[in-house]
Amino acid sequence: MATTAVKPKSKMVAYLLWFFLGWCSAHKFYLGKTGMGILYLLTAQLAGIGWIIDLFTLGNQVDLYNALHNNNGGGVNTQQNQNVVVNVTAPAAAPAPAAKVSADKQILALSQKIPTLTIKQIVSQTDLEMDEAEEAVKKLVAKGMAKEQVGSDGKMTYDFS
Repeated sequence: MATTAVKPKSKMVAYLLWFFLGWCSAHKFYLGKTGMGILYLLTAQLAGIGWIIDLFTLGNQVDLYNALHNNNGGGVNTQQNQNVVVNVTAPAAAPAPAAKVSADKQILALSQKIPTLTIKQIVSQTDLEMDEAEEAVKKLVAKGMAKEQVGSDGKMTYDFS
């Protein structure tokens, strides 16, 4: 048994209605979305935001209308059991944990930007904890890669220049 399909909707007509008569929700009524049309009409297109969103989504709304009404270009629909397939993106797998960069490398990389550092700067600008930063700086000082300096204010700094 053949059934007559509903006449497909045109994207061009939908966009023309959106542009010229969007203020009165003509594009929503054209696509058979009476409830949304009334909501848009009563809320000034959701304060204009809905009208802007429709600029980007109206083409897909027309495609969805045509798919739901079994329109593949119009004409007669000879299949009684058609399925509408909706592709849904699977949730992304949790990213693999990044390899941890050693404390020495993090401090040396930071010292390229800021040659004289305090422990507070190292902790705030790397992912090192206080104890880890202090231990790494002591190793770098012992290897001669940094010099400990005590400022006139008593603040300990490390010179990597």
